[in-house]
Amino acid sequence: MHIVNILGSPRKSGTSGRMARAFIETAVTYGATVTDYPLNTMQYRGCQGCEGCHTRSECCVLRDEVTPLLAALLTADIVVFSAPIYFGDTCGQFKSFFDRMWSLIVPDAGDDEPGSRLPPGKTAVLILTGFDAASANGAVVDRYTGHLEHFGFEVRSLIASGLRLQPNTDVDDHLQAAAALARELMRAG
Repeated sequence: MHIVNILGSPRKSGTSGRMARAFIETAVTYGATVTDYPLNTMQYRGCQGCEGCHTRSECCVLRDEVTPLLAALLTADIVVFSAPIYFGDTCGQFKSFFDRMWSLIVPDAGDDEPGSRLPPGKTAVLILTGFDAASANGAVVDRYTGHLEHFGFEVRSLIASGLRLQPNTDVDDHLQAAAALARELMRAG
């Protein structure tokens, strides 16, 4: 199995990154190959709204460091999307990347046609973290889950909320949940 690991947090050792790492390290022990995309170290722009991906190309017409990431989504079996929630949505690095996924939408797809350019059968692992209570982030989780389902992903969510603001907050339970999900998906795959 090939996993694309999209790390949205600006912090290398933030909670969402630690949870993604727990998932990835476990999956690797089951033979998965992984390609990491740490968004905060990449040079890219958000969607420019040019619609080139729907009028003159089958993919995003921008050429930057997100270009190979968007291409990698086509062949990945599992895609890990991880990001912290800041001020009611995912952090800017993640949101700018996610907007570029607009290029994967099929324009004018009919009701009986796939609405995504991604091949079916992919799993998305959505990892979102934040210090607000779970009830405060429900709309964010629902929104990203709905978008990923529109792309054709089977979505599995790992949500860590109500976290303390200190960077070394104990999140062992969340790390264990990430590792358990990796074991489950790798055994099923």
